[in-house]
Amino acid sequence: MSSAKVLLFSVTFPTYALLLCSKVTGDELSTVDLGFSQGIVALVFIAFVADQQQWNYQSAKKEYKATGKVPAGYRKEDLDLGFNTTGLWAWSRHPNFAAEQSVWVGMYLWSCYITNTYYNWTGYGALSYLMLFQGSTWFTELVSSRKYPDYAEYQKHVGMFVPAFGGKWPSNYKGKNSVKSEIRKK
Repeated sequence: MSSAKVLLFSVTFPTYALLLCSKVTGDELSTVDLGFSQGIVALVFIAFVADQQQWNYQSAKKEYKATGKVPAGYRKEDLDLGFNTTGLWAWSRHPNFAAEQSVWVGMYLWSCYITNTYYNWTGYGALSYLMLFQGSTWFTELVSSRKYPDYAEYQKHVGMFVPAFGGKWPSNYKGKNSVKSEIRKK
């Protein structure tokens, strides 16, 4: 069995614990269960929105490069950057990754709640997934910072997964030195 299959199988461990506990105890869904499930659905929705925003941006960038015309709803400056900095991407450099990781951590925490423990064996999958995402995100950041000159500036203003304290990508950013000159004016 490949390591990818083991990882995918292991992230389902919390679901197994939830199912097993509900069968053993016979308990109905509680208010806490509804809270966990609604939170997880909200995180899936955030991941969907982030992925769609990235798809739309990359499609607009491709169209802009092919035709030289800026698609409706985009600014030339944003497309010239080469990476998305609008929508959820103005607050987090990887909102889709953050939401997906949070889904699996949420499932693990739910299994801890339902089993009345602070930690349990089902955390193996979530922990493995977090380690995988940390490694792949580090690599993505490295590639992006080498490919796009303004990415380092973006990293200074926007948190990798969660918004930086007081940070948001300036919507008026126009290139390498515009943010620095805006800061000096203040």
